Amino acid sequence: MRAFFKNNSLSLVFLALFFLSVTGQLVTGWKEHNEERTEEGAAKISITAYMHSGHFLQATFENWESEFLQMALFVILTIFSSSKRIFRIQAGGR
Repeated sequence: MRAFFKNNSLSLVFLALFFLSVTGQLVTGWKEHNEERTEEGAAKISITAYMHSGHFLQATFENWESEFLQMALFVILTIFSSSKRIFRIQAGGR
């Protein structure tokens, strides 16, 4: 099990970041959407109803358009992960 986490650490970090960002998008978007509905005199909606709304989908896709930042993060973490591995190999450790 330890080898699994070691060999897949970069993927696991990005998967965790993905879920954190989608959860943050969901909660903040839901609160903002309900504030807008309250200002317009409409009733608030549940978080599950918000998940299926066009507002959530639009906001999520707009945020994921920042692919250059995502790619930069991927490159930086890959370089960091690889450099640590190379250093361990050169030092004689595994």
